Amino acid sequence: MTISGTPSVSVGSPYSYTVTLTGGCGIISTTGTISVNPNNTISLSSAVGTNAQTVCINGPITTITYTTRGATGATFLGLPSGVNGVWSANTVTISGTPSVSVGSPYTYTVTLTGGAGTISTTGTISVNLNNTVSLSSAVASDAQTVCINAPIANITHTTRD
Repeated sequence: MTISGTPSVSVGSPYSYTVTLTGGCGIISTTGTISVNPNNTISLSSAVGTNAQTVCINGPITTITYTTRGATGATFLGLPSGVNGVWSANTVTISGTPSVSVGSPYTYTVTLTGGAGTISTTGTISVNLNNTVSLSSAVASDAQTVCINAPIANITHTTRD
């Protein structure tokens, strides 16, 4: 006797079965169970756009959350230093403060572990350097005294954004 097939639902799992032999000498039975796990799922549960955000270095990201089903954990790849991911009670939470910008934008991947099926999702965190401005012309060129109708010396500032 062979039991075969493809389960299409997980509601009611585990399923118990009994095989009973009839005829011949005596009635013989055996039992077993088939447990059917739901397929893993992951969906964004934080605000739309939190899974594709831009922040300044050393500034906190807006917390990113995903709701999961079926998994028993998650792995995280590609998060910038200072940002961490945690799976707990069917919720993935990504939070923190990026401390680097080299390599930005960071494409992260969350992969569910355990349960049924390999399910992943991705997002991006872009980390920008803080704006800076510095005098690049001659020292003290930014503090001049001139006579009316006389030109000032050029004042040059270098910026980064």
